[in-house]
Amino acid sequence: MRNKKLSIFYIKTPRDLGVAIRRIRKNKGLTQLDVANSVNMRQPTVSDVENGRGTFESLFKIVQALKINLGISTGDIAKQKKSKKSKAQELLDLL
Repeated sequence: MRNKKLSIFYIKTPRDLGVAIRRIRKNKGLTQLDVANSVNMRQPTVSDVENGRGTFESLFKIVQALKINLGISTGDIAKQKKSKKSKAQELLDLL
């Protein structure tokens, strides 16, 4: 099995999601027109999604075309990281 690099994007706004999609598209060497043609939509629609203004339907078509796996995490990631670090520090303190 091929080892794929995992990219994690922290999404707080529709614009953040669009920026992530744009980065993934560009990393794959595709233009907005390439993506639009692959899902039977117009290039301006792809641009709208990448700028946080698209519809959910358009968003999901693009996500599927780019073979993006979306995940959802609850809670504050920064707090989770801090909590893990604190636990590690507690273990070190015991030594």
